[in-house]
Amino acid sequence: DWLEDESADQAGDYEERDELEARRAMLVQAMDVLNDREKDILTQRRLSEKPVTLEDLSGQYDVSRERIRQIEVRAFEKLQKRMRDLAKEQGLLAAI
Repeated sequence: DWLEDESADQAGDYEERDELEARRAMLVQAMDVLNDREKDILTQRRLSEKPVTLEDLSGQYDVSRERIRQIEVRAFEKLQKRMRDLAKEQGLLAAI
């Protein structure tokens, strides 16, 4: 016998999962606006479970910590702009 969990909102769970997958796909698409170095720095600093330090990345790229920070900030700004543009294109965000 199967028991129904009346408190479960399976439709809502599927909807949330689909929305998360759509956002993830949009993020992957938006990352194309970044060059390889920007992608790597942004991924290691903001998208990793354990973020890499500016010091470690400065050694890896042979530039100052400040330069890594600048690259990270600029890459994040470019990514935000592209995500907004994609959201508008897909009708997820009202045109401003």
